[in-house]
Amino acid sequence: MKKLTLCIALIFGGASALVAQSNKPNIILILADDLGYSDLGAYGSEIATPNLDRLASEGIRLKQFYNNSICAPTRASLITGQYQHKAGVGYFSNDLGLPAYQGYLNAESLTIAEVLRANGYVTATSGKWHVSGKGKSLPWDRGFDFVFPREEKNSDSGAPTFKEATDAAGYPLESSFSTEVINRKAEGFLDQIKGQDKPFFLYLAHTAPHWPLVALPQDIAKYKGYYDKGWESIRRARFKRQKELGIVDNTTTLSIADEDIYDWERLSFDQRQQWARKMEVFAAMVDRLDQTIGKLLQKLKENGQLDNTLIVFLSDNGAPAEDLVRWFHGARLNSGPVGTVGSFESQSKNWSYASNTPFRAFKDYTYEGGINAPFIAWFPGKIASGIKKGTGHIIDLAPTFYELAGAIYPKEYQGHQANKLPGKSLLPVLFNQQDTVTREEGLFWERAGNRAARIGKWKLVSTWPSYKWELYDLEQDPSERKDIAAQHHDVVSRLSTAYFRWAKDNGVVEFAELESKEPSSMKEFRESKVQEIAAPAFRF
Repeated sequence: MKKLTLCIALIFGGASALVAQSNKPNIILILADDLGYSDLGAYGSEIATPNLDRLASEGIRLKQFYNNSICAPTRASLITGQYQHKAGVGYFSNDLGLPAYQGYLNAESLTIAEVLRANGYVTATSGKWHVSGKGKSLPWDRGFDFVFPREEKNSDSGAPTFKEATDAAGYPLESSFSTEVINRKAEGFLDQIKGQDKPFFLYLAHTAPHWPLVALPQDIAKYKGYYDKGWESIRRARFKRQKELGIVDNTTTLSIADEDIYDWERLSFDQRQQWARKMEVFAAMVDRLDQTIGKLLQKLKENGQLDNTLIVFLSDNGAPAEDLVRWFHGARLNSGPVGTVGSFESQSKNWSYASNTPFRAFKDYTYEGGINAPFIAWFPGKIASGIKKGTGHIIDLAPTFYELAGAIYPKEYQGHQANKLPGKSLLPVLFNQQDTVTREEGLFWERAGNRAARIGKWKLVSTWPSYKWELYDLEQDPSERKDIAAQHHDVVSRLSTAYFRWAKDNGVVEFAELESKEPSSMKEFRESKVQEIAAPAFRF
């Protein structure tokens, strides 16, 4: 116990830190859905995000923070600290017939809520869960004292379902808008426990800004005309701001555009207006997400909970490439204009190309655009402001929280042998002078046949159905423009050997053996391309 108290004291510094053992910090983990690397003002965006920008400027931003490229696998790793296959969600929230691909959390992968509750915390979650299945691994069974929404019929489907009231034009009302409701339930939890002596853990999992594109009309109005210049202009403006902010090094070059990104200048006036409207609505969704975080901060302040609370904000993956006009014949499902509750539209690949500035590719891919997302950590008076390289991963958050809370991670839990934690504590990066996570073994990814390995500056990538390895030097080429595998066979061999060792240890199966079990809807998602809004003549 003396060593534990001393560890916490060293983290916080000063004589006052000696009370940390009896005054454990509150922890709030906020997850955005489908938010791209450059979609916050603090990461280069033109979208108004003053509350997150405040947390970023007063706290720490990481240039590199990795996820699992898509929602359910990311959530599985985030909430357990395990690689997604080890946790049972290797593919998605679908059961493909193998333990690593059962589609919901297994009992051996303990959640942050289970561990912290056993160590004296009150726990709550509000929003999207997406790691249950077959009536198992429901949030109230996995360590959470307070759960919203507590509806078993929705427990396996991912996002919570809300009945959103609308105005005469079909736009949602603020009182029932999903982003507001999710946040309001979290505020209610804070009110409910404000008189308790126990610390709390709040997992706030927003559905914004995931499609369909639906937003409040007053938020959409703020961005009228903002996007009339097109995605290439927005992308370059964001890239310039990123360099000014220090999020991107001055030597970085923009990634090469996919060949099916449209040429804005060759679109008709009506097409430009339709595309600009989509991004106006997307920006409004991000704006409102930020507004609710401002309300959460105000609630913490009113309740006297703010000064002893660590807040971590991140996104589950990069911005998406899916085009709802093609996928599920989305255009036929529209019962109202984009932005209204009747909308079944997405920002699609063209705007996501700007959202993921300066990186290559999108959600579901293992290039940086799919797996590298914003990361902000804020703890008033404890975390110094700054920008660091970081090179963290979602598997690192569980050990970080446990060390910060002085929590014991058990070898066994409710009769199950607990999986060991593969991640590293981020405390040396967040609180001390360390610039990056020390990780000699590297990091690894696999999702529906898309694979990657990173050790040091080197990153190996292959994209399904190809098995060809590509190699990138992320120090010289963070936007993955030049494959140098042919020049470094020794590096390819070393990283691929490490990858296959990791794959074996985590139950990863070659995707060719699983493809026949893949749901047709998910196959459509993986193969969706932006092809039907404009004719091929409009492309680069």
